[in-house]
Amino acid sequence: MREQLIGIDDIPPTGTVTVDLLGREVLVMLLNGKPRAYLNVCMHHGGPLTLEGETFTCGWHGSTFEARSGRALSGPVRPDARLIMLPTRVEDGVLTYVYEE
Repeated sequence: MREQLIGIDDIPPTGTVTVDLLGREVLVMLLNGKPRAYLNVCMHHGGPLTLEGETFTCGWHGSTFEARSGRALSGPVRPDARLIMLPTRVEDGVLTYVYEE
């Protein structure tokens, strides 16, 4: 399965841009010049995320996650939780979700 997310040139140099993937919100960002895509879902209770520097913060209960790896930094989320980072590739200048069964 392949789904185009966003043109690489349309990803802002800082912050995130929200794109749709099959009806789900995905946050796309550049981290050290490389694109990353995370589902916009906190692993605590599914709240929305905001990027602050290199940390995602949940707007509902304040859980924080490292943007580089998606791992939880502070709770109430479980300490072993991780955000859902999507497998992506850049194909012809477009960030593409790639899922192979």
